[in-house]
Amino acid sequence: MLLSGAEIIRRQLVRNLRHLSEQQQPCGVDLTLRQISKWASAATIDFDNTKRQTAQTIALSFQDRMINLSPGAYLVDFNETVHTPRDCMGSVFSRSSLWRSGVTISAGVVDAGYEGAMGCLMEVKNPHGVVLYENSKLAQIVMEELTERVEGYNGVYQFSKSTAGGNGK
Repeated sequence: MLLSGAEIIRRQLVRNLRHLSEQQQPCGVDLTLRQISKWASAATIDFDNTKRQTAQTIALSFQDRMINLSPGAYLVDFNETVHTPRDCMGSVFSRSSLWRSGVTISAGVVDAGYEGAMGCLMEVKNPHGVVLYENSKLAQIVMEELTERVEGYNGVYQFSKSTAGGNGK
């Protein structure tokens, strides 16, 4: 069963909202832009995480509260954090104003039990780029109840403060 935006907020599953009444949607909660970064190194991914190395990132600067992005891939950090109970999971979707502007968002599953920072991969496909302002509404998180409580997420990103970091960083 999908949770309404009002229920997500009532249960405090999404936290650190910029403006509650403007971010609550019928089927979810809008996520807003805190930071944009680009990658500065390669990453290493393996099966059991023994060789995992997160790619290094460089935060881009806003000028007059806005940033002009050329076509390419970027890492987005949202202002909001999540507290996902062990009987729920989340999905992040692009707002229609983005894809209508030639920008896509991709994000992984927000696992049951995950608590921490939220972010996504943003691809600017518009050949003319895009201008974004701080706190722009970029995505919407939708939460679903699971049929049972599960053990929950306990990985390296638990309690992270940014999308690039792990172990509470």
